[in-house]
Amino acid sequence: MSHDPFHKEPYLQTKLNEYRVETPEFPMKRNRWERFIHFLASPAKDPLERFISAADGVVLLKVAPIVGTVILTLIQIFIFL
Repeated sequence: MSHDPFHKEPYLQTKLNEYRVETPEFPMKRNRWERFIHFLASPAKDPLERFISAADGVVLLKVAPIVGTVILTLIQIFIFL
C-alpha cells in the first residue's frame, strides 16, 4: 500500500510524526496458570440456546414448566388417593 492518505495534508503529517508509540515487551506464550485462569474465565455455553433460537423454542420454554407442574400434581393426586 504505497498510497499515503496524509500526503496532501502537511499539518496532519507533521502532527502524526511528532508522536511515537513504544510497545513494551511481553511474553507471547502463556504459562499453565494463565491458561487455566483463561479456561475458568471463558464464557459458558448456554444450554437453552437451541430452544430459544428456534421459532417454537420460546413457546416451549413457557409451556414446559406448566406441563411439568400439571404432571407432578396428577402424580401426587393418584398416589395419595
